[in-house]
Amino acid sequence: MTPKLSVIIPVRNGIKFVGQAIASAQAVPIAPLEILVVDDGSTDGTTELLLGLATEDDRIVVIRRDSDHGASAARNEGIARARADIICFLDADDLLYPEPVARRVEWLQAHPDIVLCFSKYQTMLPDGSIEPTFASYCPRFQKFIGSREGIVELGDGAFGLLYSENPICTTGTMARRDALVALDGFSRDLRQAEDWDLWIRLARRGAVAYSTSIEAQHSARPDSLSTNVEDRTRHIAEVARRHRGFALRHYPRAAFAALSLVEIARGEQHRQAHRNVAACGHYLAGFLLSPNTRYGLEFARSAAVVLGLRSGRIASFEERARIIAERQSESAAQRSTDRNEGPGRVA
Repeated sequence: MTPKLSVIIPVRNGIKFVGQAIASAQAVPIAPLEILVVDDGSTDGTTELLLGLATEDDRIVVIRRDSDHGASAARNEGIARARADIICFLDADDLLYPEPVARRVEWLQAHPDIVLCFSKYQTMLPDGSIEPTFASYCPRFQKFIGSREGIVELGDGAFGLLYSENPICTTGTMARRDALVALDGFSRDLRQAEDWDLWIRLARRGAVAYSTSIEAQHSARPDSLSTNVEDRTRHIAEVARRHRGFALRHYPRAAFAALSLVEIARGEQHRQAHRNVAACGHYLAGFLLSPNTRYGLEFARSAAVVLGLRSGRIASFEERARIIAERQSESAAQRSTDRNEGPGRVA
């Protein structure tokens, strides 16, 4: 029988945590269900663990690869092998919340025009505390959603919203298999920001929706964070460049917002390299291209460092987590004074 949902989990050397990710997928009350675990050349015993789990649950399919080709290539392998119309992505160190995930699958079955559907999520910090959703970083998206609850269709503005910002966590995101196959999945030439690129391409292809319920947990592990900020910034700029022509023709405000996003990323790159004057300039450019509270605060903090009013020391992981929570609280306060329901249908 054809599965109703295919969950794709890429993993490399994840013996410490992949079992929990798989367990969260197994608990989703959907039948039939398949769980495709793509082992990308693990050397720490992950392969043996996966094969053991597969013998206990025939819903688990282990796809073995001999070498490390990266998470995107592993996800593409899973897409090629998936049998369900609806695919849900799950990173090996993250978790799905079974009941809301199942409800979203049922909603998608009743809305075949939706090619991409993502949800609110939480982040587990290394100390075990829970961080508010990353979408708080995205003022344009939050302004669009406003106070609405349920599953909200983004309407004709989907491309503009997703090109301006990336409010999407890969874990818990669902997409139609035929759309993913038609677009050839994740871009193989991007090692970072490849997820943002795919969401933008899906938004150009069909309708997009967002669930306001928390349906996944992302784990922020220090050893999983990218330390090459320069490389990350370069990929963000490349994705923005690839879609800029279409954006300028159809969503000019989004084009400026994406340019702003690139400038903010460059500001962060220079800040971490202690090039504070250059960082301040990029933060200012980002704010002028797309004025909002978050970017204004980034510029103000950077200017304070240049003027000697605050330290330019790079915060530790735990300190950055606290700062993130503070900024999200600031964003929430801003949204409470500027509600805008915008277009779109609510489920």
